[in-house]
Amino acid sequence: MLGEGGESIAYTLENGIFKEFCINAEKELIKRKENAAYIEQISSDSTIWKISLGEKKKSDAIYNECLQKNEIAIDWINDTDLSDADYDDIFRLLGNESKYGEKPIQNANTIYSFVHEMKAGDVVLVYNSPETIRQIGIVNSEYFHINADKYAHRRKVVWLKNLNYPIDIKKYNNNTTLTLKTVYKLSRMTVSDVVDMIEKSSANRQDEEDKHQIKPYYMVIDEINRGNISKIFGELITLIEQDKRGKDAILPYSKKSFRVPANLYIIGTMNTADRSIAAIDTALRRRFTFVEIEPDSSILAKNDNNPIINDRIDLTKLMDAINNKIVELYDRDHRIGHAYFMGIDSLKGLYQTWYYKILPLLAEYFYNDIPALAKIVGTKFFDNNGNVRFLRMANNGNEPSEFEKEIMAIYSVKNNG
Repeated sequence: MLGEGGESIAYTLENGIFKEFCINAEKELIKRKENAAYIEQISSDSTIWKISLGEKKKSDAIYNECLQKNEIAIDWINDTDLSDADYDDIFRLLGNESKYGEKPIQNANTIYSFVHEMKAGDVVLVYNSPETIRQIGIVNSEYFHINADKYAHRRKVVWLKNLNYPIDIKKYNNNTTLTLKTVYKLSRMTVSDVVDMIEKSSANRQDEEDKHQIKPYYMVIDEINRGNISKIFGELITLIEQDKRGKDAILPYSKKSFRVPANLYIIGTMNTADRSIAAIDTALRRRFTFVEIEPDSSILAKNDNNPIINDRIDLTKLMDAINNKIVELYDRDHRIGHAYFMGIDSLKGLYQTWYYKILPLLAEYFYNDIPALAKIVGTKFFDNNGNVRFLRMANNGNEPSEFEKEIMAIYSVKNNG
C-alpha cells in the first residue's frame, strides 16, 4: 500500500490484551517437573528463532556438542569476542574475511541477531529440513565467547526433551518452508504455536506433580458492564465457556488458531448502583457466575486500618449508620462501600473524604431531596437550599470540633433511635 507521497505503508497485526493474556496462561500447560523454571521465562513477548547447528549433511558434531552442553553456537569471526561490537563493527570484521565477499550484509545481520537481539526467554527451533525441526530450546543466557577455532559464539539454552522429533512446523509457519540462513526470526510464529507444537509432540503427558506446577492466571475487568461485551469478545465469547476451553477457533485476520486455556480466569467487577447494569445481555450473564460483595464495615479494622479517629469518631459505626438510612430511604444497591473509609488515618483525612467524596455521592443519590439528606447526615451539613456547609474542624482543647460533633451525631443513639 502506498501513502500520499508514494512511500510504502505496511500494517502489522498485533495481539490484543486478551490474546496476550491467553498466550501467557497457555504456556503453563507445557510445564513438566524438569522444565518448569525455564518455561516460566517464556512470555508472549518471546521471539521464535530458527537456527542451524552445523551442516547436517556433512557432520552432526556441533549439533551433538550443543545438545550435550545445553548451548547454541554460530561460526563466524571466531577469534573475536563480539559482546561490545555494534553492527558496523561486525560488518567491518566480516569484510576482512574474503570468503564472505565485499558486502556480507546477510551474515552481519545473522551475527548481530545472535549476539544482541536474541534474549533470555526466546525460543529456538533447530533446523532439520525445510519443513521440520529436530530440537526446541529456550534461551537462558546472554551471548558469550569461547576460545575455539570454530563455533566460538555461544548462548546457553534449555532443550525440551521427551518430544517426538522431528516436528513438522510448516503449518505453524503459515505454510512457509524454512531457509538455510543460519539464524533468523520466525515472525509468522507465536508462543501459542510453540505451545501447541510441544503439546502435540510430547512423548509423555502431565502427571499430577506436573499439574501442580501450573499457575492460574486472573484477568480482572473493572466496570465490565460499561463496555459492550458482545462486541468486545465477539464470536470468541463462546471460547470462555468451561466446556469450550482449550478448543481451537480460527481468528479472522491472522487465520491463526486461537484458544482460551482452562487456567485463565476472568473476573469482572461492576457497581450495582450503576444503571448500565440492567443492560447486561443474556450472553454475558450465562457465561459468568455472579457473586455479590456487600459493604463490610468490619474490614475497616483490618489490614492496619484504624477505624477510630481522634480517639472518638468511630468510622465503623458511621458507615453502618449511613448505609442503614440509605436502605430505608432508597435501596440496598446504593449503600456506600467500605473503600470510601479505608486509609483514613486523621481528622483531616476524614474531613476531605467526607466533603469531597461522601457528601457529593449522597447529594447525587438524593438530588433535590433535602429532607432525605437531613435524615441521613443531619441538618448541619446542608442548608435549606441543598448547598454544602463546611463546618469547623478546629477545636478548643479537648472539646470536639463542630465537624466532629455532627459526624458523631449521625450514629448516636439519639439520632438513630
